[in-house]
Amino acid sequence: MTLFLTLGLFAQYREVSNKNFSLGSYGRAGIGYGLGTEAEFPQSLNLNGMGSIGGRFEENDYMQLGTAMHFKPTNASKDTTKINVQALFAFYTTKGQLIGNVSDKSIGGITSVIPELFAEAKNIMGSDWSVWLGARLFRGDDIHIIDHFYFDDHSGQGVGIKHKNTEFSVIFTGAIDTTSTLPPNFYLNIVNGTPTLGLRNRYLTILEHTLRLSKGYVKLMGEFHRLPAGVAEDATTKYSYPADVGFVVGAKYQNRISSKLPGSFNAVSARYGTGIANGGDGGSSRTFMTYGAPNLETNSFRNAYSFAFTETFVLNFNEKYSLNGYALYTKSRGASDEPNKGSDYLGKQMLFNRKQDISFGARGTWYLTNWLHLLHELDFAWRKDGTQDFAQMTKFTIAPTLVPTAKRDVWERPHFRLVYSVAHYNKFAADNLYSSYLAQSGPKSWGQYIGVKTEWWIW
Repeated sequence: MTLFLTLGLFAQYREVSNKNFSLGSYGRAGIGYGLGTEAEFPQSLNLNGMGSIGGRFEENDYMQLGTAMHFKPTNASKDTTKINVQALFAFYTTKGQLIGNVSDKSIGGITSVIPELFAEAKNIMGSDWSVWLGARLFRGDDIHIIDHFYFDDHSGQGVGIKHKNTEFSVIFTGAIDTTSTLPPNFYLNIVNGTPTLGLRNRYLTILEHTLRLSKGYVKLMGEFHRLPAGVAEDATTKYSYPADVGFVVGAKYQNRISSKLPGSFNAVSARYGTGIANGGDGGSSRTFMTYGAPNLETNSFRNAYSFAFTETFVLNFNEKYSLNGYALYTKSRGASDEPNKGSDYLGKQMLFNRKQDISFGARGTWYLTNWLHLLHELDFAWRKDGTQDFAQMTKFTIAPTLVPTAKRDVWERPHFRLVYSVAHYNKFAADNLYSSYLAQSGPKSWGQYIGVKTEWWIW
């Protein structure tokens, strides 16, 4: 009888009546056509290995749905602790459609992920202490017009403790058990053609401190990465490897600029990573995505490094015009002594062991009326892999945009855009099909894209 009563309690229907709940979202959707191609699904005009750096108007459909539950302390009148449990769900596809008449058997399939699931308690009992635990998109500001989180993207699963303006965190970037089949660092090709690191049991410790200024702040950052040693049952196998480490130091300065239309600012950052912490490729800046080929004599990334410099600004000149600009430079080296390509740990894949990314551009917003904005953007991008020549792209986009909320602000959403982009490639980029668009069209000096797009966010 006791067993049946217990089962009955578990089987009870729970009616959801919680009102301490929030819902947020980011997303984009639309249709487009790559002029000069016969491809059913048009691809980006940007250079290979640079993701959305160089402009993001051709980005494919994407959806984030964020949920949060808010808890109150028992004595809410005296205890000001803010307690939240947050989950974020993301949906995308590497090719083909994400929405509409699709299924999980559509071309490329539909990927669903949970990049955030964490609990957080802020200002515990009115103090300067806060704590979080779980998985989160643990990162600061981005350069929105190129979808680039440029300085402190530590996204992963872990724990963090914060006191005033100082935060200490430990992040586990992956827990894929690959010791029986692959060595610690292996590479997978993703949608933008960039070899991307698979991770095993790596952890990061991160220390960040923010100095508040009268019109901005300075953020100082240090990271320590460690990959534990792996030992196979047979000590002679190539899957045995020593532990490996990496370090990162960086600083970011952001300053508010006085303007007739509020919201102007300037931000500059510099970062150096070494060893297995030399990552930052494919449009991402994550230092734990180790770049380049290993040193096969030491089975380590001891001599690897990466420099990353960025500049971004928003200038709201007046109620008629705003300008959002950026510049970035990244130089990376793997651990191999090869100037061009080196082998992976299995000797099966040749990886570029040197690279440079250079890009700068700006998006202007001309407020024709409260509800009609004319977006126009000019981007320049250079990519050098190994000892190859620089691939170069120049792109111009014009996008008349309906803003139904009728607010003159570069951050106002939703947008309904008519987009036309035209890109010019240098001879090396054209001859070597150095963009996803060129892979569809064949060697060309010019590429064109036309589409109708919407973008929204609400948090």
